[in-house]
Amino acid sequence: MSVSTARQAFFEVARSEGARYLFSNPGTTELPIFDELAEEDPGLELILCLHEAVAVGAADGYAQATGRPSLVNLHILPGLANGLCHMANAAWSRSPVVVTAGQQDTRHLVQEPMLAGDLVSMAKPFTKFAYECRRPDEVGIAMRRAFKVAASPPQGPTFVSIPWDTMDESVEIEVPPPSPIDYGAAASSKAIARAADLLLNAQRPLIVAGDEVARAGAVEDLVALAEAVGARVAGEPIHGRLVFPQDHPLWNGALFPNNPGVRAVLEQYDVVLIAGAIAFAPLHPSPVGAVPPEVKLIHLDADAYQIARVYAVEEGLWGDVRASVQSLTATVTKLATSEQKNAITERVTRWSKERESALDAMATGLDALRGATPMKPLIACKEIFDNLDPGTAIVDDAVTNTVGVRTMMRSSEPGTYFFTRGGGLGWGMPASIGVKLADPDRPVVAIVGDGTALYAPQALWTMAHHDVPVVTIVLNNRSYLILKAGLKAMAGKAAKFDRWPGMHIDNPPVDFPSLAKGFGIDAERIEDANDVGKAVASALAAKKPALIEVMVDGSL
Repeated sequence: MSVSTARQAFFEVARSEGARYLFSNPGTTELPIFDELAEEDPGLELILCLHEAVAVGAADGYAQATGRPSLVNLHILPGLANGLCHMANAAWSRSPVVVTAGQQDTRHLVQEPMLAGDLVSMAKPFTKFAYECRRPDEVGIAMRRAFKVAASPPQGPTFVSIPWDTMDESVEIEVPPPSPIDYGAAASSKAIARAADLLLNAQRPLIVAGDEVARAGAVEDLVALAEAVGARVAGEPIHGRLVFPQDHPLWNGALFPNNPGVRAVLEQYDVVLIAGAIAFAPLHPSPVGAVPPEVKLIHLDADAYQIARVYAVEEGLWGDVRASVQSLTATVTKLATSEQKNAITERVTRWSKERESALDAMATGLDALRGATPMKPLIACKEIFDNLDPGTAIVDDAVTNTVGVRTMMRSSEPGTYFFTRGGGLGWGMPASIGVKLADPDRPVVAIVGDGTALYAPQALWTMAHHDVPVVTIVLNNRSYLILKAGLKAMAGKAAKFDRWPGMHIDNPPVDFPSLAKGFGIDAERIEDANDVGKAVASALAAKKPALIEVMVDGSL
């Protein structure tokens, strides 16, 4: 298609790639884009954010929920700098976010003007592709490439810098059309057959399910494979999506994010299939490896780089996760002997009973916690999930209490859990905006900690301004409790003197209901566990943006 300005090329590419929203905070060098938005029907709806981190976080949530590239526009160097934290989150989560930013007029860049900088170098560590356009006719090609690369496995953020003067120069520009590309090839049949043989001859098989299972739409397919081989399933450490039904009898919870924790689980098994997961990314250093030498690894991923990146594998499967899992299941079903099928049935029965016993023990433990003052976080999480309709989407940024969220969650529907792999705080409330925009008919609840909520409270204004009915639940322990726990574990001066510098958010305490009301959001504070469920149900029924502050125990 031929257009006459780069700004038209920008919009033409976005529209033809299926982008519906432009997540942005405006700035001078991006004014041509906002001028184009003044058209009666520009083809993109602006989602106005009061901080660039909110814009990138919301775009990340939208990309995760739709599986398609989302579009963000940031303001030159300071705006890009504000957005980098959530670009790093998007990179870790393999979210296809196309980030653009204005650049100063090329005719005076040599003077090193205010706000200008090397935007490409800033963006490169967190993107698959980063480019600064030099002429108007490059904008269409660069934008098309950014969308294509962001969507290509492994998905991830891309970046395009667009100098101010390139936007309005009148010149005929050919915008290349979108190209259909099929990424759905399975791993080779020979590799699939070898992997099937390993799994069928295993005595204690385990599947480690990663986020790529969810991104590929392969959750139900992985269930079929786990049942076909009689394998327990564990989530990869800090997995960010629902990778396996939480109520399935073969689900064994998430691996702990350090080498000793992973190793303690893996050493109980003889063959481990890593499906669409990173093997492994520890949070803290350790002298031991995550994989015991006697364990045979099979690793399946759409990204060949991840296979045998650290740990050698018995069989590497490079291909689309869904197509490969389907092929592996069909091969296992075809090759399984009667003896193997009997062993598989026995394992599934035994592990199902063990899981039932563990859930009964947990229920007994929860009963002992009920009635405690302040409210125990696990009880708060139980009350929340007991009052959610099936299919409610959870955006988790609870940090210290993420374990409680995942323990109480019993979702079986793919696309109903979102968490950032990157660890950058302040992601949850912005991301929940994108998740809700992606599926307006699905209830969305953001569960966040008080510390992370204060990184991006501006997200509440965007919810109110665009009437995005997310219910935000702040589990408030008035501290950076996860850090305090780490400091206590050091057994140093802080523990000795019972002094915790920088760990508390209580002098003065933050009044979250007042903060939310200041942004135009209905809000209330809950201190009694018996009131949590009623508040959650009422807020969801109102179908308006709302915030519920739940006061929870912050002791260690």
